[in-house]
This record gives sequence, structure tokens and C-alpha cells, in this order.
Amino acid sequence: MQVNFEAHSNTVQGNTSAAKRSNHGKENISAASNVSLQSQPPVSITTETNLKNVSQISDECNQSEKNTDDETTFPKSNYLTQFVKYLKVLTEHYSKVNEENKKFPNPEKHIRDKYFNKKSPYYVQGLTKLEREVCLKAEWDVLHGAPPALNHYDPVIQKNFGGCHFLMMEMEENKEARDAMNTAVNEAFEKNGITIPEDASLQLMVDPYDFYIHASGVDEALIKSVEEALNKGKNGYYLYQHISYCNPAKYGAEEPRQYMAMDGGKMAVYHLVDKLTGYDIRELENKNGRFYTPDGKDLWKVMTDKYNELTADNGASPFALGEYYAEYKRIAEEGWTRSTDSNLSVGYNDGALYDLETTYGYGPGQTAWQDRVKKWYDEEHERYQKERVEILRREESTPTKLEMMIAENEREMAETFGENSTTEPTEEKGSVSLVAPDRAKIQEILNRLMKDGLLMPLTDKILNLRGEVKEVQGFDRKA
Repeated sequence: MQVNFEAHSNTVQGNTSAAKRSNHGKENISAASNVSLQSQPPVSITTETNLKNVSQISDECNQSEKNTDDETTFPKSNYLTQFVKYLKVLTEHYSKVNEENKKFPNPEKHIRDKYFNKKSPYYVQGLTKLEREVCLKAEWDVLHGAPPALNHYDPVIQKNFGGCHFLMMEMEENKEARDAMNTAVNEAFEKNGITIPEDASLQLMVDPYDFYIHASGVDEALIKSVEEALNKGKNGYYLYQHISYCNPAKYGAEEPRQYMAMDGGKMAVYHLVDKLTGYDIRELENKNGRFYTPDGKDLWKVMTDKYNELTADNGASPFALGEYYAEYKRIAEEGWTRSTDSNLSVGYNDGALYDLETTYGYGPGQTAWQDRVKKWYDEEHERYQKERVEILRREESTPTKLEMMIAENEREMAETFGENSTTEPTEEKGSVSLVAPDRAKIQEILNRLMKDGLLMPLTDKILNLRGEVKEVQGFDRKA
């Protein structure tokens, strides 16, 4: 199973149709065993979510504990919360290291030498080549003002957390979010004097457009009480987000119908139109493959004008309007009611929410698969640690490309300057006469050093080996 990192920075961005979804023919949580730690791509959280630093992510996630709307009682289910603790540790570590790096005349060279020059007094022992590359990139990024990327193989992450495999991170975050959501629902019921019968099949369905929570499975009077108790502030929005993150298909299980049927494109277009124009696209005239505003204007033209206006005033959110056009056009041509709305539902029984149409969820009796995933991860981590010992042993006995290059240049320099040349005795006992240096060979070596990046600019003019002044870029041997 391929592990793909997706940024769910906004719930309205989803798959455009069921046809684009993977076809998971049968439940196969054991497929997680095919997810290799080696195959996991480096995860740059800040890049994927268009964020610049960990403080921005923290600011977003802090809303989980203090919502701006006093009526909101549900915890904010933010996809980014799972990354905060990792990025916080990374940022603190590399910020301190960066201050040390900047004390050197050439910080970039110092960083490179730390990880790839064994002759450097600052060389870091005990890292694999992959770990060295991760550290070097992280330190270079921070040096140039970018945040460090979150990577499973970063020694900082390995030391503090034992890794950060994407599947484990998301599963653990969903578990914590479900516990918090159960607490909030139960507190709302208790506060409003609501008791759900033990034999009831209460379900909560969230509308993808206004995020209203619709109750079903109990009598009308209880439905009204439940909806009044839960529809406070942004509760519906946060519940919708949480349900959307709990799709078991990402772990190899069969995808429940509610996820397969949802048309994420409709949801995205609805919220885009509402954001730019304030119109409810469902109520607008739709004819000849176009939507029209109440005053007869082409809706896409109105949206484009508004977007350009916001862009000119730096008031537009960081998205490209054109990326939505294909979905907008499809819906305009097919009609709004052609595809299924992206409603998402969850059940409630005996004080806890449970996932529908699956045994691989986060409710009571649905979590056995999580133990199997954790067992797989622990075994995979243990296997990798054993392999890492062998990798270290092999790499430490093998010279790096840089080391081989330096050794070859030193050998040729020694031969060229006569240190290994034929000698003849002189009248003075114990002295030798060296063969004259091969100037052409010296020039060749200098040219190669410059090409290989082992020379650096020094002056605008240099003397060539024949004593002539040449208009060329100067160079000096790097330390």
C-alpha cells in the first residue's frame, strides 16, 4: 500500500467523485504490513499546508481549546494538530543549532563538513547517510529562513518520539479527537437533560453546506432536543471534519459507502461561491451549462471579478480560482442534483460515537485493528533499528564520494610535485633532487578542483603557470 501524504488543510477540498477513489475490494488491515518505513516520503508539513512555521500551526490548533465562538462546545478537529508536538521539538532543536552554525565564517560549509567530512573536528559520529542528508537539509533550510521538514528519519524525531510514521500519527490523533468528541456530546446531553434509550439507534448526520447536525433513529421530540443541544456555534463543522478524517480506507479497509458516494467537488464549489459572492449556488438559475445570479449575470464572471478585486487588495486567500473551474463547469453542465451530496454520519450508543458501515473505526468494539497496526509499526520499527546497525557498519567502512575525491586529488598532487618521483643522490649526504613539477598536470588538477566544487572564488585575476595574466575567475583551495 502506497503511503501518500495529503494536506487536508480545508475540509471543502475533497475528491471530486467516487470514480476517482481507490477501489478497496475487501477489508485488509493487514495490508499495513506492506507499508515500509523506507518507502515513506519525507514529509514537509509546512510546505504541504502552505504554512511558514510551527507557530502558525500552533495558533490554528490552539483554537481546539478556546473556540472563538462561545457557543461552540465540540473540540476543533484540525488535521494539523497531530503535527504540532513534532514540529515544536524540531523547531526548538534546529533553532539552537542554527545559532551555533551562524558563528562560523561559512555556515553552509560548516554544516556540510559536520555531516560529510570525517576530517572535520565537528564531524558528527553515528549517523547513516540518509540521516546525515536529513540533518544537512534541515540545517540549511533553517539557515536560509525556512522551517525544518518533518521527517521520520530525522535523528531528533527518532530520539524524542521513535519516529513519526504518517499512519500512526493520524490514527492516534483520531483516537484522541474521538475521546474529546464523546466527552463534548455527553456533556451537551447532560446539560440539556437528554437521555438516549439504550436500545435506540441514534445517528447524527452533518450537512456539508451549512454543517447542521441532523438527528435520526429516535422519536421526534428527542430529535428536536438533540439537535437543539448539539447545533451550537461551529459544532457541526468540527464534527464533520472529525468524521471525514476517520475514513478507514487509508488503512486498507473497505471504504464505507458514505465516503465513496460523496461528491467533494460539489462541496468545494458551494463554499467557494458562498465565500466570494454570498450566494447559495443551489438556489441560483442553472441553464445551458451556466449558473446565473438573481440579476442575470454569469456567476463565474461575478466570481472572477470578485477574486481579482480581492487579489488586488491582498485580501484573497492563497488559492488559485482557476483550479476550481473544471469542477464548477461539470456541475453547471450536469446540474446540481446529478450527484450525491457529501453528507457524513456517525452513530451514537451507550455514551459513545461509533463509525457506520465498518468494524474498523474508533467506537466501542471497533478498535481491534488499531492494535494490529500498532503491533505492525512496533515490529517495523524494531526491524529498521536492526538494519540501521548494519547500515552504519557498512557505511563507516566505505569512504564517501567526497572523501574519495579528496584522496584522489591529494594523490595526484603528491605525484605531480615529485614526492613519489625518482630521486638521484647528490653530493650532500641525505639530500635528494626532485623532478621538476609537471605544470600542465598542476593546471589540470586545479581545473578539476574548481569543477568539483573544491575551489572557491578569490580574485578577479590570477597568474597562470606561465606567468601570464589571464582574465579568469580566481580560485582558492577550500579547507
